[in-house]
Amino acid sequence: MRTLIIGIPLPHLTFDNYSLLSAPCLFDYPRMVVEMAEASRAVEEIIEGSAEHRTLDGERVLNGPSAPGTLGLADLLRRRRLEAERFFVRGGVAICFAYPDVALPGVAGLPDWRRCDWLPEPGGLRYREQLVGGYGKLGVEIEDSGHPFAAYVETFGSRLAYRAYLADGALAGVDGASVFARSAGGAAVGVELPVGGGRVVVLPPLDRVDPAKDRTPLAATLFECLERLSAGEGSPQPPEWIRKEAS
Repeated sequence: MRTLIIGIPLPHLTFDNYSLLSAPCLFDYPRMVVEMAEASRAVEEIIEGSAEHRTLDGERVLNGPSAPGTLGLADLLRRRRLEAERFFVRGGVAICFAYPDVALPGVAGLPDWRRCDWLPEPGGLRYREQLVGGYGKLGVEIEDSGHPFAAYVETFGSRLAYRAYLADGALAGVDGASVFARSAGGAAVGVELPVGGGRVVVLPPLDRVDPAKDRTPLAATLFECLERLSAGEGSPQPPEWIRKEAS
């Protein structure tokens, strides 16, 4: 089973690495991992004109109307939203390293676009109001050791510093939502949310990622967690070499 990775290149035989703008259709994958800040950074670069981005088939993405050989940024972002909706209808699982849902003004044709606008919400929850920004200190605690992604917290917990958390009471109206990790102050930073026929798993990111040291153990841990989640089983035990590299 292949996994779409957006915004954080991860080395694994089953991972396909892209940006939010260059990725294939989201619904052609059963699961994806998204670094939300890096995904929106690609959008910022188009708005600012600071970098060139192209679609999978080589069309240049521009902040304006679509034309032969180019694709308007607004049109592409609308496509991503539709693709994500179909992704979840098909039972897809999205793992999201969470950041607050900030506005990115300046998208021609979508002036009010926000970081999370491509990602459908579960009924009863609004990312804009209830995904709260924060600067968490290092350290995240496991609340549900049986959750498949508890292994991510176990392996990297001392290096996790949340940048967003679900507000108190935000999950009250979301049937089937669960919290498996919290900050030292009790904030919900590891959360599973049902969306359509699929799921969103919210994770706190590593405070700093060293590409040379961190990406291989991170990829291995995420793969094992995804496999266990797909199988409906409990949390896997990461290999000893992963724990040593992550510590």
